[in-house]
Amino acid sequence: MRSSRAVGFVITLVALGVVLPVLAESTTPAPSEQGSLLANVYTMTAAEYRACCRTIYAAAGYRLEELMEDADPPLVRPAVVMDLDQTVLDITSFQTFVYENELSYTPARWSVYEQVGVHEVLLVPGAGEFIAKAEALGVSVVYLSNRNEANQEFTIAAIEQVGLNTDGIEERLYLKPTGASSDKSPRRDAISARYNVLMIFGDNLRDFSEVFKPARLDDGAATEDYLAAIQSRSDAVEDAVCHWGVDWFMLPNCMYGEWQKHVPDNPVEIMTPTEMTVEQTEK
Repeated sequence: MRSSRAVGFVITLVALGVVLPVLAESTTPAPSEQGSLLANVYTMTAAEYRACCRTIYAAAGYRLEELMEDADPPLVRPAVVMDLDQTVLDITSFQTFVYENELSYTPARWSVYEQVGVHEVLLVPGAGEFIAKAEALGVSVVYLSNRNEANQEFTIAAIEQVGLNTDGIEERLYLKPTGASSDKSPRRDAISARYNVLMIFGDNLRDFSEVFKPARLDDGAATEDYLAAIQSRSDAVEDAVCHWGVDWFMLPNCMYGEWQKHVPDNPVEIMTPTEMTVEQTEK
């Protein structure tokens, strides 16, 4: 019952974490750079963001305790699977680099950060405590990330420098092989074949399943196409309602993610309309 109550808070705070940075006081669409800045600042400074992450990890911790306590017979090779960036590792310093230098994300720039940003990464609030609890319960923590396998030594160094356990990490770290796609399914299947997976954590829907892969929209896509794509992905989330807060736990990430693929150049086109007028507010 404790986990059920916590899930309600998780849903509310996740919604706030995703929506608040997008809103602006002006009805004029903000430049993409400004939107990125607001999202970055929110993640780096908002106590609300910290509260959201801690709520999610606290709820997951209660849920994991229940699963382990209720298991009869005891579970064999139990594990939780966790994405790394913005799920466990806070990589907001990379976002600062991108903004300050008026750049955009590229795989090459990210690969450099994996190597030189080792001592800049932080822990997402609540992640360290949850991981410590999982390991104390005898649950293996397996990391499934699209960081580059070629940079494995640097990723291990980053995990170690934030104070996380790296014993046997080579067997618990599943990174993206050189030349592979961002589809985590083959590695997720390999983990499931080796462990009894109890929970999955991520900040992007495809951390959980390829069912959530966003539809590709052409450059000439109409507003209706964007709205349909958004609705389709939302429907897929609702179809998976049995998982959220039970064995799937989503961390908020308003800085970047595949959700951006369904946002047109003028985001106002897809925002919830209102019949309210400026004149009404000035009476």
